[in-house]
Amino acid sequence: MPTTEIIIICIGLYLLLLITIGILSRRNKSSGSLKDHYLAGGNLGAFVLLLTLYATQYSANTLLVTPAEVVNKGFSMILILGYMTSVVIFYLTFAPQLYKISRKADFITPGDWFDFRFKLPKLTLFSNTILIIVSVNFLLSQLIAMGHIASGFTEGKIPYWAGVVFLALIVILYETLGGMRAVAWTDVLQGIMLIAGLIGMFLIFFPDVEQLNNISKWLIENEPEKINLPDANLALYWGSTVLMIGIGAAVYPQAIQRIYAAKTLSILKKSIGAMVFMPFITVLVLFFLGVISIPHFVESESISTDSVLPIMLEHWGSHSQLSFVLMVMIVVSLLAAIMSTADSVLLTLSSIISKDVLGKTILKSAPEEKITKYGKTTSWVIMGILIIFALQPRITLWGLIELKMQILIQIAPLFILGVHSTKVTSKGVFAGLCVGSIFAICAFFLDIKTIAGIQIGLIGFIINVICCFTFSKKASL
Repeated sequence: MPTTEIIIICIGLYLLLLITIGILSRRNKSSGSLKDHYLAGGNLGAFVLLLTLYATQYSANTLLVTPAEVVNKGFSMILILGYMTSVVIFYLTFAPQLYKISRKADFITPGDWFDFRFKLPKLTLFSNTILIIVSVNFLLSQLIAMGHIASGFTEGKIPYWAGVVFLALIVILYETLGGMRAVAWTDVLQGIMLIAGLIGMFLIFFPDVEQLNNISKWLIENEPEKINLPDANLALYWGSTVLMIGIGAAVYPQAIQRIYAAKTLSILKKSIGAMVFMPFITVLVLFFLGVISIPHFVESESISTDSVLPIMLEHWGSHSQLSFVLMVMIVVSLLAAIMSTADSVLLTLSSIISKDVLGKTILKSAPEEKITKYGKTTSWVIMGILIIFALQPRITLWGLIELKMQILIQIAPLFILGVHSTKVTSKGVFAGLCVGSIFAICAFFLDIKTIAGIQIGLIGFIINVICCFTFSKKASL
């Protein structure tokens, strides 16, 4: 049977499995409460929590970009390993403390923490607006990626529009059926498949010492810049990028809700602790796969971010039956990685709109079960609107993807400073959030991405923190 047909069959079987998980998750629901739907009742165990954090943190972008960056820029791209490691480090700066408070105050959304800690409605409104904008953009980019990957790996037999519409409907269906339970268990499935596929492919094709020496010699003779250590400017740029992504990704709203969903503090700490090792079995493996791929692209000036891994998977998959099975597993895992990111973002976006927006206005006196139903309806409305935009990708603002992390990092002081410092006040944090966000947005539209090699989002974050303390001090005088 041709490879394309086998991939389509495997994708179909995977989607059926997702629907089955959604149905089973619905049967395990204990109530129609917000906590049960959006946090799985706050009962996620260590194994499930670890893999749902893993699936949320590692999107298809990481999987596709890492090998391509290694091929294009060489060994210095080992710095990508720092991205995911830094996210775990910043989780540990606030997650345990936030979890303890969330259990006492029964948090559902990030907005619950803003209300609890700062008690300033305009701060909560502004923060939620930022989270909604970031989440909508993030979800839209995942829908577009679904269409491109489904079409690309099946050589167009699944058209772009069908990939967008059909896969989006599968996501919304199992997310509506099972809520966080369905999302978490599909993340477990995706995580296991991805890890098994990557490690298996790595073990089969990892080069011996002679092959690595040959690759190094070729680079030294032909492209020495790819084997040199990064210069000071590049190191500064990457260092600031690692910090910006580490801080920003740690406060993704879907990540915050997973902190709330842990069964116990011990389970949360174990899961985050285990996350420290995940970059080494994902990013490091992808780095070496990129190194192995370099000789295959010696005549190419630049490889697009979505080309290296698909080309190499097709090449490796032809070596043996085992490598073919692993190749198909990774292909399905790539699609699953996008879907797992999309379902997590959609679930959180739905919770923010239903609880923090509708629940404080037209549904102010409504019981939780009714708000939960509205939340499910909201998910369908959001997905329907974004499908329309995704079907016409030319009209989407892809530049907002760059802006996403620059703005998201401005939310971080609300969590990091909020749980640790009693000196920061609501007015100080609000001032910092406004100044940092305006600075990042203005710089983006002026096409200023760095200053002295430092990411503009990180500079905005530093200004934000300074304003937090400065205006807090003034408010207390």
